Parts: sequence; C-alpha cells; structure tokens
Amino acid sequence: MMNLELIMILLPIVFMVHEYEEIIMFKRWLGQNRNELKRRFPRFEQFLASRGYFDYSTATFAIGTAHEFILISVVSFCAVWFDAYQWWFAAFAGHSIHLMVHLAQWAVYRKYIPVIITTILTLPYCIYAFAEFAKASILSPTQMCLWAAIGVVLMVLSLLSALFLMDKFQKWQNKH
Repeated sequence: MMNLELIMILLPIVFMVHEYEEIIMFKRWLGQNRNELKRRFPRFEQFLASRGYFDYSTATFAIGTAHEFILISVVSFCAVWFDAYQWWFAAFAGHSIHLMVHLAQWAVYRKYIPVIITTILTLPYCIYAFAEFAKASILSPTQMCLWAAIGVVLMVLSLLSALFLMDKFQKWQNKH
C-alpha cells in the first residue's frame, strides 16, 4: 500500500502544479483573447462577461484555487489516514475529468489555453495513479464508476462554492 499512499498524497501537489498555470496566465490570456472569444464563441464570452470574470484579479483566481486546494488536500490526507480510499478516488476522478475538460477546450479552441501545458504534463500521473489504484483492487469497477460519479458531483459543487467565494472576494477587493 505504500506506493498507493504516496500516489494519493501527491494528488494535491499535482493539482497545484496544474493550477499555477491557470493562476499565472488566465487574467492576461482572457484580456488578450476576449475579442476572439466573442467572435468564435459569443455565448461563452457573454456568459463570462455577464458574471464579471473578465474583471477578476489574479488574487481572485488564487482564492478559488486555494479553496479547491484545501478541499483536495483534506480529502487526500484523510483518505490515507483513515483508509478511506474511495473518497480519494472520488477527488482523483473529479480532478482527472477536470483535465479531460481542458483537453476538450483545447481541441475546440485549437490554440494555447492557460491550462493545457500542465494538463499534458500531469496526465501521466493520472494514468499511472489510475492503473495502480485499479491494480490494488480496493474498489470494484462498479464502485470505481460510482465513486467517480460522486467525485464529479462534488467537483461541480466545489466549483460553485469556489466561484461564490471568488465573487465575494472580488467585490470586497473592489471596495478597498
């Protein structure tokens, strides 16, 4: 189990490696690509604009990432500590699907997006982690699918709460 536990503890680090690219590049990328987004994906650009995402500061993006990092870290460490591997698998599946969404975004946009380099760099970890977890036979394939679905639902709820915190922080930041 030692190798699997190391893999589990590495998830928050892999998550942050990926998120740093987004934190560092997203604000500038949105500004530089807004006109192209408006031309090619007008509904998506309108969605971002109507929620004020073009006005979010780098610190605001970092707030959302910190929220996600804390959650994925707590889940990872508690899963190892309490042998609750299914909860780690849910978080891992949510993160892995998150990366698949970025790959789809890149395929649709057909140009650099501020998540793709670290998505590609962290995919080998995800493939290896999944293979090792499956080899350990801790969860049946049916259980893995169930916990992956739970992970996706929790990922969406987590994202919504992160966006809520980001919105509150941005409003606070604009006042000060």
